[in-house]
Amino acid sequence: MGEWKIEVTLRMRGDLRAKMIAFAEQEKRSLGNQCAILLEWSFVQLKEAGSTTRLLGQSAKRLNKLTRDRRLKHG
Repeated sequence: MGEWKIEVTLRMRGDLRAKMIAFAEQEKRSLGNQCAILLEWSFVQLKEAGSTTRLLGQSAKRLNKLTRDRRLKHG
């Protein structure tokens, strides 16, 4: 039996999506496949670093400004 896969929905800037699609096409991959590869790789990096602040070298407050979901009051 193979691995079960789930669907993940996320929001990203339109310009980032367009750049990722173009890059995926160069690699002859779908956007979903390219994102799955990046997500798995980045999670390994995050586990090794121990936190996003250590991984990216930025403060938690600055990271929250970059990725905050504006629909949430305390996102």
